[in-house]
Amino acid sequence: MPLRSIGNILSNFDDYRSTTGTRASSSGGGGAVAASGGTTATANGYKYHFFTHPTSDDFVVTSGGNIEFIVIGGGGAGGSYRGAGGGAGGVNSNWPGFPGSYGGTSYAVTPGTYPITVGDGGATGPASGSSGSTSVFNGPGVNSGNPISGSGGGGGAGDSSNSSGHVNGANGGSGGGGRDNTSSAGTGGGGNTNPQTTGEIGNDGGDATGAYGGAGGGGAGGAGGDMGGSGPSVGGNGYGFSGIPPSYGTPGPDGTLRYFAGGGAGHVHPNNSKSGGYGGGADSSDGTPTSGGNGTDGTGGGGGGGGEAESTGGTGGSGIIIIRYPA
Repeated sequence: MPLRSIGNILSNFDDYRSTTGTRASSSGGGGAVAASGGTTATANGYKYHFFTHPTSDDFVVTSGGNIEFIVIGGGGAGGSYRGAGGGAGGVNSNWPGFPGSYGGTSYAVTPGTYPITVGDGGATGPASGSSGSTSVFNGPGVNSGNPISGSGGGGGAGDSSNSSGHVNGANGGSGGGGRDNTSSAGTGGGGNTNPQTTGEIGNDGGDATGAYGGAGGGGAGGAGGDMGGSGPSVGGNGYGFSGIPPSYGTPGPDGTLRYFAGGGAGHVHPNNSKSGGYGGGADSSDGTPTSGGNGTDGTGGGGGGGGEAESTGGTGGSGIIIIRYPA
């Protein structure tokens, strides 16, 4: 073969090697990730970073590559005086099988500092519970600078004296439950029910009609239970993730997944405590003048509805951000 032809082949090979190397570098997924921030653990072949409220840590990347993330907002508080359950925080993730728009997609980070904000749970009050606050994962190279967010859950409806008739639940990542005193229906708040648009998953709070009491708050895996007669008024179940170390999230019925973002339960007059959803959703009061249960911190669970005699609802659970990559 002529020497000129051999030279052309070698030149073309060098061009190909240079081009493919550039593509791998620009994707950010070719190498092993090295990073710091949050509480770390190694399990199931991955290194995990857990960020909980309150946190002053950032996710600091020194060597880029592909990561998987879970971002969950703070849960809404339950309503007072025969109150409704609080809605769970919205859930955003690219975990395999996740139903949102990021689910199962590759997500590359480059060296840099990625600010972390973890939402707090909603506070209880003399009437309706307040909504939780939003969790945000942001920084250079994340989706061209756009933040990955989990909205706060909506507060559950409540009252201070049973004088307001119906009260509607607040909108949020998942909606808070509505409240009724037999005069008219209380509507549950709306949740993020279109995950292919927002990236987040969430569900509506339950509606309340025909009795004294509150409906259940929505969870990431299901809507809150409607309240009518004796219930059910249960909190919507959360969403279960595989591979999470057992010190995070809550167990579910399958015994293998770890659940987050369960809705809080509503209280039904006179003595009907209901169950919160899997994933940190709190139970409602048992009907005595006692407060509803608090949502579990670090899950985005909703607070439970308060019982009789102006008792308050429970606070929402704070959110969490989880990042992992191959160890």
